[in-house]
Amino acid sequence: MSAASCASSLALWLCLAVCPACIRARGTDVPRYESAPEDIALAERLMDGLAARADAEPSAELMVRAAMGLLGQPYVAGTLEGGEERLRIYLTKTDCILFAETCLGLVQTVQRCGADARMDDLARTLLRSRYRDGVADGYASRLHYTSEWILQGVENGLFQDVTEKLGGVRDPRPLRFMSTHPDSYDALKGESAAAKENLARIRSVERRLDDYARYYIPKEKLAAAESGIRSGDILCFAPSIEGLDYSHVVIAYREKPGDRLGFIHASSSAGKVIVEPRTLEAYLKANRRILGVTVLRLP
Repeated sequence: MSAASCASSLALWLCLAVCPACIRARGTDVPRYESAPEDIALAERLMDGLAARADAEPSAELMVRAAMGLLGQPYVAGTLEGGEERLRIYLTKTDCILFAETCLGLVQTVQRCGADARMDDLARTLLRSRYRDGVADGYASRLHYTSEWILQGVENGLFQDVTEKLGGVRDPRPLRFMSTHPDSYDALKGESAAAKENLARIRSVERRLDDYARYYIPKEKLAAAESGIRSGDILCFAPSIEGLDYSHVVIAYREKPGDRLGFIHASSSAGKVIVEPRTLEAYLKANRRILGVTVLRLP
């Protein structure tokens, strides 16, 4: 990719210098997105660092580097919610799935654009991964269920689901959490025409997801599967909550070969992105509502 297509414009930076959060689009192929100067600066600094190592390190190592670059950033629930649906890109506040998606987006953008990678390029990447078929068409076009995010990611070659190969079992439970808990979501609750339309579209998504199998490794079998999980894999925690596919998403991490498996995540209890002090096995044992983990691997 040329420097011209990946470079940030002076006009963008001048706007962001005076706007705490701006919606920007540059060129016909750049999606409109909302961000802030500190997020753009952090994203481009991280991509510069990743680009310097992209030719020498595999995707998994780059994932860990991206995650380490976000250590200490505040955990903020509902970062993507509120108002008109739009592509929101924030690195200085995050939740668990947004953290994993951002790390993946940073790595993929650098692998596509190299040293020329800039915020507009990250916006392109995140639009394709966050929205159904890469099209932002209202609230229901976002991939709210992590299962659908996984399906689209596998179809687009972003990663492989290796859970079944590692001893995973099928989770037959239908996904109905959003449609049966509409009051938990501002865009679904109430009697407005918009809320009713969103709810109908979400119900359609849930029924469609019934046709796809999903797998998780039961936590009782994790010890046998742990050696097959690699640092840099994306791990999705399957909960016992009826109708919900995943409740937490993390990045697997071993400081050195032979170490017990841990992970990096946006922790609601710690209030920030951390290297979890407990091993994955100890964390799962302490959380009764987690049934097991799904394992995604970058190519």
